[in-house]
Amino acid sequence: MVKKYATNGREAVNVIQLAAGLALSEKRSEITAADVEWVVNSSQIPPRPDRKVPSAPQIGLVNGLAVYGPNMGTLLEIEVSAIPVKNGKGQYTITGVVDEEELGGGQRTLRRKSMAKGSVENVLTVLRRLDMKPENYDLHINFPGGTPIDGPSAGVAMATAIASAIKGIPVDNKLAMTGEVSIHGNVKPVGGVLAKVEAAFQAGAERVIVPKENWQAIFEDLQGLKVIPCERVEEVFDIVFPAEHKASIPVETPAAGDVYIASNLPYLQADSAE
Repeated sequence: MVKKYATNGREAVNVIQLAAGLALSEKRSEITAADVEWVVNSSQIPPRPDRKVPSAPQIGLVNGLAVYGPNMGTLLEIEVSAIPVKNGKGQYTITGVVDEEELGGGQRTLRRKSMAKGSVENVLTVLRRLDMKPENYDLHINFPGGTPIDGPSAGVAMATAIASAIKGIPVDNKLAMTGEVSIHGNVKPVGGVLAKVEAAFQAGAERVIVPKENWQAIFEDLQGLKVIPCERVEEVFDIVFPAEHKASIPVETPAAGDVYIASNLPYLQADSAE
């Protein structure tokens, strides 16, 4: 119960001290889970994010990684649906984050794009260079769960989710990733990689893609988790979309109105072997 709420040692000690005080005031010699619940509810301590990887591979669903506090990482789901449109008039919608912010007031108001929106634009530029034609689809990019989004560090995950939705190829549910994407397709370094890798392991991931510049020797000795450094978006796609899966996808263009989401397309079972 303490682990569910405390994010560091000091918070854990505080919770136990208050719970012990409650037990002593009631002349009890033990602390119960109910005492801890009373403390966290009275102190309005929010529970720690405890997300797990999806149970099966799905189209347009990718495990991103985020940092929500000092040295605390969490799994960040990113889901995308792609609806084919004609004449290259596709648009994109982002939900789950603030698209624009207004600063100031009175006579002067400054309006700026959110970092997530700018990151999506970078990703779409890269996908156009790879001839995926995202302009031929209405894209809906969603960040469920209400976790604050650092747009740039979710670039690789967004690129993978969009490519998965467009191609109709499922993404391994035991794979997580983090990294910023430049308009030239480079995977740029991000912050909090150690915390993100630990969060991926706790969530049940078996592989994690990180920027090559964030690689550390400590990653070689991790048990039960393989950390893969990547320098280019193409390297990421080679890992996520194996050649045998590409060959099994029908070539014909779907009719207008069909939606690439996990609920109406059968996902392909990926081999557990690398």
